[in-house]
Amino acid sequence: MADFLAGLIPQFIAELASATDDQINQARDAALEQIANHGDDLQFGGKHRRSSRTALARAFALLARAEGGVTALGVHACMAVHEGCPGLKSPASASPSSDTDR
Repeated sequence: MADFLAGLIPQFIAELASATDDQINQARDAALEQIANHGDDLQFGGKHRRSSRTALARAFALLARAEGGVTALGVHACMAVHEGCPGLKSPASASPSSDTDR
């Protein structure tokens, strides 16, 4: 899962870079709904697995906008290098993290 997320999150970060507040809110709501309704498919597989995994990657991209980014599921995503950043040294990166909290 970490490799999948690390590969897709930067694409979504770039896609959302010029998004308006309304577009950010719509993306957040759509990701939240997909993950909440099909989290079992995300974890165990099923007909909504692909869309749920994509929604999770989009959620990481949205959370990367927060100060310090987000670290979960072995992945750190952020918009800028920051103190204690376990990600790559370039901005808008997502990389497998050494964080073992899952």
